[in-house]
Amino acid sequence: MEKRVWNVSDLDGCEVFSLEGERLGVLSDVIPSGSNDIWVVRSGPPEQKEILIPALASVVTEVDMVRRRIVVALPPGLKEIYDA
Repeated sequence: MEKRVWNVSDLDGCEVFSLEGERLGVLSDVIPSGSNDIWVVRSGPPEQKEILIPALASVVTEVDMVRRRIVVALPPGLKEIYDA
């Protein structure tokens, strides 16, 4: 699979959604971590809840820079960790 590369500054502020259409929040930071980056997505008023999403080709299914929208296929159980 082709490796996708985005400019971090371009991704900042994009809304992040699950495959099911649930708004997860806004991408607010990127943490470099060796083999792949980790995206920090904040939600809730005022964007206080945080979820860390691995920026992997198997997870990031769509990046629409025109609409400032990212769609992700969350790994099983990832969201539940943050819902607890």
